[in-house]
Amino acid sequence: MTMTAGRLSRAAPWLLALVVAATYAPSLSGGFLSYDDPWLIRQSPLLRRADAGALAAIWTDLRHDTRMGLGAEYLPVRDTLQWIEARVHDLHPQVMRALSLVLYLAGILVLRSYLRRALDSTFAAELSTWLFALHPIHAESVAWLAGRKDLLALLFVAAALTVYAGSSRRRVWLVPLLFGLACFSKGVAVAAPLLLPVHDVLKGRRPQQAFFWPSLVVAIGALVLHAKVGALVSMTSGPPGGSRLAAAATMGPVFLRYLENLIWPANLSVFYDVPARSPGELGAWLAYLPLVVWAAAGAILHRRDRQLAVVVWGALAWFLLPLAPTSQVVVTLENLMADRYLLLSALGLCVLAAEAVARAPSPVVRHGLAAALCFGLATTAAVRGHVFADDVRLWTDATEKTSVSPGPPYQLALSFEERGRPVDAERAYRVAVGRKGGTSPIGPGGDVARKAANNLAALLTRQGRLAEAEPILRSAVARFPDDPRVLNNLAEVVARRGDEDEARRLYDQLITRFPHYALGRRNYERRYEARGEPAPAPPPSR
Repeated sequence: MTMTAGRLSRAAPWLLALVVAATYAPSLSGGFLSYDDPWLIRQSPLLRRADAGALAAIWTDLRHDTRMGLGAEYLPVRDTLQWIEARVHDLHPQVMRALSLVLYLAGILVLRSYLRRALDSTFAAELSTWLFALHPIHAESVAWLAGRKDLLALLFVAAALTVYAGSSRRRVWLVPLLFGLACFSKGVAVAAPLLLPVHDVLKGRRPQQAFFWPSLVVAIGALVLHAKVGALVSMTSGPPGGSRLAAAATMGPVFLRYLENLIWPANLSVFYDVPARSPGELGAWLAYLPLVVWAAAGAILHRRDRQLAVVVWGALAWFLLPLAPTSQVVVTLENLMADRYLLLSALGLCVLAAEAVARAPSPVVRHGLAAALCFGLATTAAVRGHVFADDVRLWTDATEKTSVSPGPPYQLALSFEERGRPVDAERAYRVAVGRKGGTSPIGPGGDVARKAANNLAALLTRQGRLAEAEPILRSAVARFPDDPRVLNNLAEVVARRGDEDEARRLYDQLITRFPHYALGRRNYERRYEARGEPAPAPPPSR
């Protein structure tokens, strides 16, 4: 019996790695996605440079252009790895996808080592690891190349916790170092040191101050640097709803949806519609009720089973603390909700589910429930990973799961155009133009709707469908009156249609209102000044 148990214990991590690798195998054939991958990886000037100066700039150059060329963040650990990859395999997307999967497997196996030290039940520790590893919430991080930072952060955070849970004398400097590497792999990892006291509570011991405070100092220093770079590249914005209180109200439904996605991950998306809420909306605050119930359940259990209550509270802390940097209350971010923000938080629900299964009345029920959960998560993760292997699948999925933001259908249209499918592109552009609000993965919603209108009109114009392009541009001019490009395109379409008087009126309006818009000026000169017709006088200066 002992030998059999020992063999099973040694085989368990290999079996886990095999199942996770098989789950994400459908995503490995994909290339770069039109979702940050081109500008963040393929077109990054510093990653392409082979000199040591490029590597030094990754770590030390905080200028705007340098940071924008590295994804508008300060993540030198991630960027260094990708710089090395550029030298080794020229940033081949399939190789990068394979390495991302390897990093994920490494992080999972290190996390397994930590959970076996943190939880009293070996069964619960193993099942927690399996549920976490197979949860489709991680498909965005594993199967999207721009998600490499998540995988590095997971690996370093898991390593820091594992070392902290051990007894090595090197913990004093190794734990803060590993947390520092995590913070400079992914910005939101600055909250990870707060998990150290959670571990101490789970183990029923006093917090280890000699490890916690140095780690926290490292995290605060990283947070200050991240905030400085974020302000430099304008990646931070005002709180949704206009105030911190409104931001807290806005995030109530987001946290509720996070819980829903972890429990029933059928509606995961690369992008979510998140409306801003006002502090007076009762429904927004009621969305926090499940978290209150979660905490209250721990209090009730505390009277009957103190150890279980500690696990329930610890799982709640695991869920909430890593989300603090993305709560929009501490720091305001452009994205209000994303699957990747649950990178560490997902473990809270996984531990809770594993502890519940571990208390099943019989081994047959226990193992049956565990197998059913793992199978359901693995099949969903495989489907989700397959979505991330192709642009069209990715943006079709996001378009179907949103109704407000123009970003997903706009990106879908671009993917269709790149593949030479103008009919499908036109259909997607029309969906984007018809969406009137929200934000998008590539900018404010209105900005994307404007781009969609311009691109749709250009597509129709290339097909000679000027009569269809004109009303689209007129609507865009009314909707975006301060955009010279839309007005210029309308003037061009009207001129090509042969209405010279109307075209001249529009061009005069263009160069009068936007005298420094170079493209409009060139088009005007080409059409009118070459004929000796005078330009309208510019408006008086104010």
